[in-house]
Amino acid sequence: MFPTLLKMSSRQASTAATLKLPLHRLPLPKTTLQSFLPLIPLDDQPSSQRRSTSFKPTTSGVWARVHPLWAPWPLRVTKDELREMGVDIDNGGQVSVEDVLARWDPTEGSPIEHGDAPNSGDSDNGLKLFSSQTRLKIEPVLLGLSPAALKESLPHLDAGDAEAICNASDTPSSDSATSASREALLDILSGRRVLASDAAPVFKSDEEKPSSNGDVTPVAPVAPGAPGFGPWSTRYCGHQFGVWAGQLGDGRAISVMETESAEGGRQEIQLKGAGRTPFSRSADGLAVLRSGVREFLGCEAVAALGIPTTRSLALLSTSDLPVIREEGPEPPSLLARLAPSFIRIGHFEALNPGEAGRNMRQLFLGGGWLTQDDPVDETDPLGGQGSLEGLGKLVMWCKNELYGMKDKSTGEWVREVAKRNAEMVGMWQVYGYCHGVLNTDNISILGLTIDYGPYAFMDVFDEAHICNHSDPTGLYSYRNQPSRVLFALDKLVGALAPVIGYEALHGGAPISDGWHEGATKDKVEKWEEKTREVMKGWEDEFWEVERKTERAGWLKRFGIKVPRGSDDRDVIFDYLVLLHDNSMDLNASLRALSSFFPSRASDASYLDGFLDELLTASIASPRSEELGRAKEACKAWLIRYASRASEEQEIKAWEEEVADTSTEAVQKFGETAVKIDAEGNGWEANRRTVMARTNPRFVLRQWVLEELIAELTALGVGDQAGEEEYAEARRRLARVLNVSEAVSPRLGIDRRGTWHIASLCDLMA
Repeated sequence: MFPTLLKMSSRQASTAATLKLPLHRLPLPKTTLQSFLPLIPLDDQPSSQRRSTSFKPTTSGVWARVHPLWAPWPLRVTKDELREMGVDIDNGGQVSVEDVLARWDPTEGSPIEHGDAPNSGDSDNGLKLFSSQTRLKIEPVLLGLSPAALKESLPHLDAGDAEAICNASDTPSSDSATSASREALLDILSGRRVLASDAAPVFKSDEEKPSSNGDVTPVAPVAPGAPGFGPWSTRYCGHQFGVWAGQLGDGRAISVMETESAEGGRQEIQLKGAGRTPFSRSADGLAVLRSGVREFLGCEAVAALGIPTTRSLALLSTSDLPVIREEGPEPPSLLARLAPSFIRIGHFEALNPGEAGRNMRQLFLGGGWLTQDDPVDETDPLGGQGSLEGLGKLVMWCKNELYGMKDKSTGEWVREVAKRNAEMVGMWQVYGYCHGVLNTDNISILGLTIDYGPYAFMDVFDEAHICNHSDPTGLYSYRNQPSRVLFALDKLVGALAPVIGYEALHGGAPISDGWHEGATKDKVEKWEEKTREVMKGWEDEFWEVERKTERAGWLKRFGIKVPRGSDDRDVIFDYLVLLHDNSMDLNASLRALSSFFPSRASDASYLDGFLDELLTASIASPRSEELGRAKEACKAWLIRYASRASEEQEIKAWEEEVADTSTEAVQKFGETAVKIDAEGNGWEANRRTVMARTNPRFVLRQWVLEELIAELTALGVGDQAGEEEYAEARRRLARVLNVSEAVSPRLGIDRRGTWHIASLCDLMA
């Protein structure tokens, strides 16, 4: 997906291609985020990682050291636990918040049981596992693991028997090495154990940080025993629903590892729902089961369609951790997700918020919020809001390390960022995917679909469709998605204006360390003015790419190989109007259209029968008069479409198509999608095969998610479930994951019409 992302040496590639390692022994990239980007220093109190903090707007720091804390918030402590701490409250003993939190400090080395000690072996990543007696009380339960994400993103990870337990209903292996790899995975993802290096180097201030080439000069650590590499969360800002929201950040996301392999490239492992961070504001940092299930399945369903996205590695739950929400306690979840990086546009806005930041002051009441607030330095080149140093470092990290564009200018790189996001949103439109919350802090710098909140695949086609109940005006409706992504990219260009303009006025060479020295307000204004000249026309380029991507995607779904100008109107637009006017399902109708034989359209009997099949598949519980009206409208379009699809150039192009009938294709697309059809002409058989792969039979509908979540909750997941109930929960989750990952499984797609499967139980058959 991203061929320019991290390149490995031949020795590393050879090793990574043949060797699978447990999670704690995976190799680190040559340059890690923590070795390159400035640290946000925290004080040495245990509460510093949990106390909501509004950091100085002039900080150059991007990340803060934060260990997972998969526990209730506010923390609860029993009398027995206090006695273990030597506190007798019945006799006037007292305990501080710091004392309670200190029990979670991962200061003790902790070998994994069942053999294969985690701190031994032939890995030289320099990391060890740390824990505490309190952390070891966590009892994680593995609910799901994505085989596709494991294979494609972390092919060098040895997960032991975790995949078999989740997807083949196997019982845990008795083999010590196999179980040790699974236990290592569970321990690190749940926070039972913390993966980190020994103490130092950690930087005391923004000035003491690594150089651009990743060389590190050790300095005294911020806190005794603070690891040089370990879990982290990041700070970002953003525009939410078009309005500046100030500091946000990873409020419930904690990254635990970066690694790389020849096949999977650079990958960051991030935990969502792993507990409080300094960016949590008034929230508890936890995630409920329903949100974890939705994102776990959503990532993989979108990936199966070929749309750029973050990936889901694993989903966990645990008992005795009720998550309090509006309607009461809910079962918890913890999602381990993957991406080359989770940097967003909001990270750049935090380092140069512009006028939005200068004209707003954050106010937060309650929750022990700490504000690092100094008087504004009137001579600061950014007006006391942002950091040119931090902005430059983040640009170099993303452009040089993530994109491999070290020799390119920042302006060229931003155009590539815009291109990737245009391609992403173009594919959303083609499959009716609605994101729901396109705030600037939810737009990936890599052009990945990220943060699966109130997302939905549209059922009945409606350009005004809104999937987020918190968006009554439809700002993020299906129709508005491309323009809202463009809005976010415009904020990125604004944030990077000083860098883009500086380079243009200094011979076009990319920035390096120290570029910002001597900057003044006047110079920044000149750089920003130059940026307007340099970036002129980038919005038109975005729209060109988005429309090109969308058009190509639509024509592929319609089985048109040789495009022509009138297709936009005659094929795409007219069909979508039909869908809207007759309340027809987008994905179901295109799936049905995949079986159409254009060469037989002149056969009145065949055409009439196919129209009945198409409408039955596309309209839920139609009335006879509605069906008749829709049939007439669709018939006229279908005749025109058959003529277009049967043109000589189309036939020739499809005759040259070579269908993939490999075992892997059968597994991914289903037998019916790779079988050369005995009916019709050869070109139509090829055409039907490709269309069946392009138009999924199963779409991850809202009702599927709702019923699955209800069933898992009824089984007692995250509450009182036993081994049998968890085994059943894993089986149900794996079944939906399997049909979500397969573009063309044999099952139906919905349940509210004659084409639908009766209930989720049928998925379990």
